[in-house]
Amino acid sequence: MSRKFSAIFVALLALQACHSEAPPAVEPAQPVTSAFDDEVVATVRGDRITRKDLEPVLEEGYGLNVLLTLVQRDLVEQEAAKQPVVVTPADVINERTITMKNLVRQTEALDSSGQPTTEPTDNLSTDQQNQLLDQLLQQQHVSRAEFNVILEVNAYLRKLAEPKIIAKLTDDAVRQQFNVMYGEKVLVHYIVCNNMAEASEVHHDLAAGKSFDDVARARSLDRRTAYTGGELPAFTLQDNRFPPEFKQVAFELKKGEVSDPVQVEKFIYIIKLIDRIPPAHARFEDYRDSVKKELYESTVQAAMKVMRDNLGRMALDSLTIRDPILEKQWADKMNQKNGQVKDSEELRKELDSQHAPATIPSTTGQDHPPAAPATSPAPDAAR
Repeated sequence: MSRKFSAIFVALLALQACHSEAPPAVEPAQPVTSAFDDEVVATVRGDRITRKDLEPVLEEGYGLNVLLTLVQRDLVEQEAAKQPVVVTPADVINERTITMKNLVRQTEALDSSGQPTTEPTDNLSTDQQNQLLDQLLQQQHVSRAEFNVILEVNAYLRKLAEPKIIAKLTDDAVRQQFNVMYGEKVLVHYIVCNNMAEASEVHHDLAAGKSFDDVARARSLDRRTAYTGGELPAFTLQDNRFPPEFKQVAFELKKGEVSDPVQVEKFIYIIKLIDRIPPAHARFEDYRDSVKKELYESTVQAAMKVMRDNLGRMALDSLTIRDPILEKQWADKMNQKNGQVKDSEELRKELDSQHAPATIPSTTGQDHPPAAPATSPAPDAAR
């Protein structure tokens, strides 16, 4: 890799050749230690805790995720070198600014007219932005150091994607985006489940009198929206951020009504209609520039996601893990993914046989909740 990772990811094997059938007895090889391993990171009542004590625990808990984030960075740097594309510290700062704006937009509460009721992004103080970011990172179990690497990856992806999307910003595309942004919208809350058993538990909680928001906070797999009760940004029927099946169910609900389970690929959704927002009385000419800016960013984000998925496939094809602990974590992760695919196929058969009230769409390749575009780079591509 182009950058050195922690020493815990390097395994040195001592190989000794045998030169006779009856070799003389030798003392067992002693493990090689270094001053780095013996570095004291803390003391407690006179006892020392060294880096060597700390690092195996860190590796066991966080090693694979961090490693895959670094693999992703290395691969995108390789791709950028072919262009060539250079990312500067200013590009990374810009990516963080865009990420924070998108993050706040996703968490904005909307009033009955579809207008945000929280403080606009540009007015948030640095402390407020950091607090919001800390909440997101805590939910996704991502450290600040890992987040900074992810920002760097996304800065590369943006630089690679931008030249490819200019031709897509036609007047027709901008007008279509205008219709998405200013047509009739619905405001919904939702709960994401892994399977029908979990969805049944959700409906049991609701039937027992628990509020939809409380159940979403406790049970929804989408932790980015769970703490707001499963709230999603208002959307129109033309909004391509959501699968057609999801939108259709949402628009058919009455205000306050909760849907039957809706399956889209391997996830199951339960949707509650909070409000309907009438079409905005807006003229295309007045909003052309702002809509074009919105379309530009959403198109760049879509292109970045495609490239991030490609990085994941590249990692699967080329990654060799030499550390035994990380190698086992990687194998367990691959087995878990294979098991999820099998469970999804079995669930489809079960639902078909039982005629369950779930919508079973055709395969689209989507393997994450169809929420609004991610507001922060998620380290999923190579995981």
